[in-house]
Amino acid sequence: MMTQRPTGPGVGVAVGLALLLALAAGGCELLGQAIAWPIAPRHPKKQVKAEYALQARQLVIVPYAGNDILFEYPTAPLEISRDIVHQIGGNLKGRVEVIVNPVRVARWQESNLEWPNMSLSAIAEAFQADTLLYVELERYSMYEEGSPNLLRGRVRARVQVVEVGDTAGPAYEECVESLFPEQRPVAEGELSERRIRATVNQLFARDVVRKFYDHEVPLRGEEAR
Repeated sequence: MMTQRPTGPGVGVAVGLALLLALAAGGCELLGQAIAWPIAPRHPKKQVKAEYALQARQLVIVPYAGNDILFEYPTAPLEISRDIVHQIGGNLKGRVEVIVNPVRVARWQESNLEWPNMSLSAIAEAFQADTLLYVELERYSMYEEGSPNLLRGRVRARVQVVEVGDTAGPAYEECVESLFPEQRPVAEGELSERRIRATVNQLFARDVVRKFYDHEVPLRGEEAR
């Protein structure tokens, strides 16, 4: 005849007490570690403060890319703008009232070929915007440098915020760079170029908009210990 093992909450409590008593016999330090382990955060994070409190009644996002980028990725500026709009909508609610449609901006750029010679304030006024977010793409590549076969998306841009009427220059300026995959490049059979491009675009947009609100990032290396 099989003997049924006792079950229920009482058994769990008894086992837990037995474990703590055994650990207590091994010393207070070991006991403290055992108690702390279940409540210690598995993925520790740190708080990062916003670098600039972006607010706007009407915001226009103006991307720029040189011919070297446009030759291979003609839609990159529009894709970047759309992803930034998505990130602003999700993280700056109540702070940005209206965003000019990126398609409208792209069409305006196509019909005003001399727009790069205009001041950023003048461009903002052309869209009746009080704030302009300028994204000048300096690098946009999907292949690892020096390798024709390994994929790794990299987007780097100079980002400026211009408030119309502020004659002191950009209210905010920073270089933002994002890459994917972060750890290493991958062979073409591991991930498609299309997926890498979509992901690095989204990461770049996230990294740009993160400059404008408080957020958390995972601790890495020595920081996580």
